[in-house]
Amino acid sequence: MAAPEPELATSPEVLFIGDEPEPTATSVKAVVSLVVGSLFFFACLSGLPAIFLGSYALHDIHHSKRRLRGRGMAIAGIVLGASGCLFTLILFLISMHSPKESALRYQCVNNLKHIALAMYNYHGDNGSLPTSAITDKDGRPLLSWRVAVLPYLADSELHSLYARFHLDEPWNSPHNFALLDLMPRFYACPSDQSRKSGMTNYQAVVGPGAAFTPDFKPLRLEDFTDGPDKTIVVAETTRAVPWTKPEDLPFDGVLPLAVLGSRHGSQNNGFNVSFADGSVRFLKCAIRPSVLHALLTRNGGETLSTDSY
Repeated sequence: MAAPEPELATSPEVLFIGDEPEPTATSVKAVVSLVVGSLFFFACLSGLPAIFLGSYALHDIHHSKRRLRGRGMAIAGIVLGASGCLFTLILFLISMHSPKESALRYQCVNNLKHIALAMYNYHGDNGSLPTSAITDKDGRPLLSWRVAVLPYLADSELHSLYARFHLDEPWNSPHNFALLDLMPRFYACPSDQSRKSGMTNYQAVVGPGAAFTPDFKPLRLEDFTDGPDKTIVVAETTRAVPWTKPEDLPFDGVLPLAVLGSRHGSQNNGFNVSFADGSVRFLKCAIRPSVLHALLTRNGGETLSTDSY
């Protein structure tokens, strides 16, 4: 009697004993993961579906005993999907930050416009611009020009603040120092979150040939022979000073760019400046030193076009 033939095993583990089998099909999930990952990556949207499909595809491929291929596509889909998620997050954060930062920067420009116009109105009443400091009878500086222009800023309450100062005492006298914390909003850069109370980053340029003279000689707009629209009066700086203190940017022919700068986050590749004509412009940190020097002098005789700065 013939021996019965053995039953053939149907388990994949028994069917393939020798060489590893060649994959016979590509994981559909891997393909979809790659396609969706590419779509979401280039569309700058969330790639979460691509990540999930890629992960499921890798799971299926791993447990298929090499019957399914597409591992590279699944990994690529996961990578693209993750990149899409990250990129979308970055865009979202930028979109949330940019409008706020733009508003703060606009407010900073508005502050400098008010300051420049206050000086211009001071000139109209007094026949000259304010000097860099209020001095005593011996010419010693007591208080900043920022105090002198208080009545000309667009805030009626600042008239009463000006009246509270003792103009014959220095900024740090017991009486005047008590007013330091009452700094007007026009002197505060809205983007400077580290600013201490009573400190300002808006400073005048003081030096021979500059908008303010070191000997406190009052100047008229007629003295700006280079043109009031081509002479910097006040600039944003990286160094804060007490707003009532007669301390500003010393200019002796050279003003390092390192002392000029903006507090406006990702947009700090330059700084805002106000000119003697009341205008405010943004200057890049990459400005040529010769051009900056020309803008810092009122009577240097330089010829500048508006597209040079």
